[in-house]
Amino acid sequence: MKKLLPIIDVVKDGIEILKLNKVQMSHVAHDPKATVWAFGILGLPFVINILLAMLQTTMFLSLQVKFLLIPLVTMVGCIFLMSFVAQKMFHAKGDHMAFFRVIAYAGVVTWLSVIPFILSLIGLGDVFSLFNLVNLVAGAWMLVVTYTFLIDYYKLNQQNAIITVVLGVVGAGILQSVLGRVLIGKFYRLMYL
Repeated sequence: MKKLLPIIDVVKDGIEILKLNKVQMSHVAHDPKATVWAFGILGLPFVINILLAMLQTTMFLSLQVKFLLIPLVTMVGCIFLMSFVAQKMFHAKGDHMAFFRVIAYAGVVTWLSVIPFILSLIGLGDVFSLFNLVNLVAGAWMLVVTYTFLIDYYKLNQQNAIITVVLGVVGAGILQSVLGRVLIGKFYRLMYL
């Protein structure tokens, strides 16, 4: 019998990756069909949050879309940056898309960023402060997954894996700052960082 809801399996795979299950990481890394799901995992909270923001108000919707787009683009850029650093600086052998798939699957934790928009919709809480907190915690755990995967998949030693993660975080900070200035303007730093 064909499964009706493959998304459930994808979420289970993401949760296993968040639990640092190396077998599941390897499975997702070597499954080219998982690429579409990886993009979906990262994009779904963005789409849902935009829809929830539209239910609240259409005023400043363009600004909200830009604000929500920044972490998404930063996350994707950071993933590919860390893979690039591992390969170019430390001569690791691996596939950028395999790396992307695993870290994006760990991004299932970012689905929690929908909660602040739901709470805001019913009148509870400051949506963007809570959104930032959820993204910070989710991003921190995704870095733990990244570190583990760098050691397991790219066969980096601990020091090189730490350097790769640190350079990824610095790169993400720079990319986020630049995107914020371009998309939001000079007040981005004051408002959201």
